Amino acid sequence: MTYSIAIIGLGLMGSSLACDLSHWAQKTSITGYDIDKETQQWCLQKGIVDRIAESPQQAVKESDLVFIATPVRIIPKIYSEIYSHLLPQAVIFDLGSTRQWVFDHLVPAPDTHLYCGFHPMGGGINSGAHSAQKQLFKEKPLLVTPYRPFRNGEINIIEEIAHCLGSRVFF
Repeated sequence: MTYSIAIIGLGLMGSSLACDLSHWAQKTSITGYDIDKETQQWCLQKGIVDRIAESPQQAVKESDLVFIATPVRIIPKIYSEIYSHLLPQAVIFDLGSTRQWVFDHLVPAPDTHLYCGFHPMGGGINSGAHSAQKQLFKEKPLLVTPYRPFRNGEINIIEEIAHCLGSRVFF
């Protein structure tokens, strides 16, 4: 199976994630969105993403996997904005480090889609797309917390992504 990917937030974490996922055999395309137009263009020119969306809603319209890589306090707002534009089979991940607060503020509640906290334990001292690193998450723990219990086979996609990143996944 192949997946189209959207990454909302192209800072260090989002752009580093895109660098690694761009080599994933199951990836068909990566659409990026960031509020900073300069960051968008830089990521496109460097081949970090395949295309740029004009809005978070546009980024997710044709995406099977959605990664929200914004500051934690913005995650619920982004989710609310994209919810009605998600494909029925879309899986949503947020890279925030705070679980319960984010889950408590998701409106509407993600009951039909798989929504997971997806926190790779990697980073750096510098921020922004210019600091993106390939293999930033290699051999690092990846903490995954689903909003609801996993259903049949859903855990497989997470394990595939973790394998692509070279991360050790913990549920």
